[in-house]
Amino acid sequence: MLNSINWYDWITPTTPTAAVITGITFSILIAFLVWYESREWKVFFGFAGLGVGVSLIATGILDFVGFFN
Repeated sequence: MLNSINWYDWITPTTPTAAVITGITFSILIAFLVWYESREWKVFFGFAGLGVGVSLIATGILDFVGFFN
């Protein structure tokens, strides 16, 4: 299995590594936008943590069912 990232992986990730990196990147972007509105670091880290957690769990489930094969 390739563990590289292609330019089109932000649309549909082709490897679990690309899915995790894309998920974390978008999660941090959304968390920053929420922080910009609230100006509370607790909210930023809460949204970032939830986003990273969901990305990891979703990637694990998709890998388990064979989406990346």
